[in-house]
Amino acid sequence: MTWIYKNANTGQVVPLEQRDPRLDVLDNWQIISGPEPAEESGPASAGPDRPSEHDNKAAWIAYAVARGMAEGDAKSLSKAALIEEFGEAADGED
Repeated sequence: MTWIYKNANTGQVVPLEQRDPRLDVLDNWQIISGPEPAEESGPASAGPDRPSEHDNKAAWIAYAVARGMAEGDAKSLSKAALIEEFGEAADGED
């Protein structure tokens, strides 16, 4: 399973195959998805926030995976296709 880190300052989302000890010690990086529950990550059902259309493809891949898409499938799609599939805010989201 993939570990997904998010930078609290920039909003950058980084999917990694293994946990990164360098990012773990930095206060501005947080695990938002992984095989184990992340410490201080909020409710277990909370995934990454829906990225803006200006965010990079990695952010959209992480969002698609958090919404249930297989990582390989998400990586094979273009950023535009990911935005088309997941870009609309779900009911109750802004």
